Amino acid sequence: MHCILILLGLLLSAPTPTNTAAEKVAGGAALNDIVPMQKVKRPKLKEPYQFPEVTHKVYLDVVIQEEEPIRGRITIGLFGKTAPKATENFRSLCACDKGNGKISGKPLCYKGTKFHRIIPNFLVQGGDISYANGVGGESIYGGYFEDESFEVPLNKLYLVSSANKGPNTNGSQFFINTVKASWLDNKHVVFGMVLSGFDIVDEIEAVGTNEGSPKVDVIIESSGEIANS
Repeated sequence: MHCILILLGLLLSAPTPTNTAAEKVAGGAALNDIVPMQKVKRPKLKEPYQFPEVTHKVYLDVVIQEEEPIRGRITIGLFGKTAPKATENFRSLCACDKGNGKISGKPLCYKGTKFHRIIPNFLVQGGDISYANGVGGESIYGGYFEDESFEVPLNKLYLVSSANKGPNTNGSQFFINTVKASWLDNKHVVFGMVLSGFDIVDEIEAVGTNEGSPKVDVIIESSGEIANS
């Protein structure tokens, strides 16, 4: 009996642990030492790009010369405040109001020209007013003109950009992308976007090939400027 009382006395007098087993973690650190006391802040998402104001509207009336021809109109809005020279070049080539080119002698006009390069899941390209095959083209300024702005990214379908042969070689050729094409950012001036006629762009794309040569002719029958309402 005496031994039992001694053992009880020893147990009652033992020091109380400062950290319980539940408060211990690997390495002996207390939970309070590693658990963050404040809520982690979420990273801020990048604001979506706001496309520039449309200052002019033009149209291309297109015929796809299938066995049963497909006709339709593509309406394009132009970014005159972001790319004024490219906008005026395209507007004038649609309106056909500058006569003949100083270099080619051909009409500075899209009417009667072709979409000569069509690659599915990439682009439809036209505007070679000289030879209709991608070799030629001429701006209303005579020959080529410089890149003026790479502000607009190609992160949206159905944008309208200047086709070129390298830096500062913008002429009359243009393309409409049918996929997001961010790898072309800072290489091509984006000066407009398709406002209506997306189905016609898709029909044009459908007669393309991986090599770019269309299966059938795709011709711009008429073009012009739309008065601002």
